[in-house]
Amino acid sequence: MSAVTRLDAAPRREPLAAALEEAHHLGVGAATNGLRDAALGHLRLSGPGVPSLAEAAISSATPFLRRPLLARMSAVLLLHPPAGDAGGCCPTCRTAAPCATSRTVQW
Repeated sequence: MSAVTRLDAAPRREPLAAALEEAHHLGVGAATNGLRDAALGHLRLSGPGVPSLAEAAISSATPFLRRPLLARMSAVLLLHPPAGDAGGCCPTCRTAAPCATSRTVQW
């Protein structure tokens, strides 16, 4: 097997929606563990309501966390439109559309 990676080979990526949902799930798990952390001392929470509180906290924060990421990805797609220009080329890369950059940020 070659140690050299082809630059034109797009890496396999899960759809953005699935990646964001997985990140949300991991965030809820981390928040749940954080609320139950013994280091909080008397502020430590326990009981069946902790996962619901963690879900609410992460759900409230998620739009603020996703906005910068999605805004940057949208800006990239304006520079590297998937359909390319009238000639079928990426106007930025001057390669066949969709270019590698466009393929990487598509959701």
